[in-house]
Amino acid sequence: MKRRQPRTLSLIERALIEQAWHQTALTAQIHALYGDNSDGMVNAAGRVLYVVLGAAIADGFAYDHPEIRIIRGAVNAVHDQAGEAEIPATRRASIVSGLEAVERLMPDLARRSLITAACDLTLKMKQQHIHYSDFQALIPSPQKESECT
Repeated sequence: MKRRQPRTLSLIERALIEQAWHQTALTAQIHALYGDNSDGMVNAAGRVLYVVLGAAIADGFAYDHPEIRIIRGAVNAVHDQAGEAEIPATRRASIVSGLEAVERLMPDLARRSLITAACDLTLKMKQQHIHYSDFQALIPSPQKESECT
């Protein structure tokens, strides 16, 4: 029996994913700042945070980098918000802070890393929803970092 090769994306598919991701980033900010649609905010913000966190880790940003710490807090807030109708002000503030950290971090990330992370997210979403454990898998634990040094 032949082994199935993992699916690769064409350059056009990658470009379309990049374009869609940038639109999602804008939508996430609008939902976080002004929206009352909890599911929309969780979905959009979660996608943005996942991609930027994946790109930042791929680019070698440390676990305790200030922007990564803020993004990790926002990931926790998104996780807590999932399935909740009401959006508490403190949770909204945490998610907004995470999206602001994303904006500050974006200029320091390699475009290739962002596109790769967005493509990884797209392929993963074709198989299943993204869970909190998927975010945790992106973030190296402090123990793993100290073992490497």
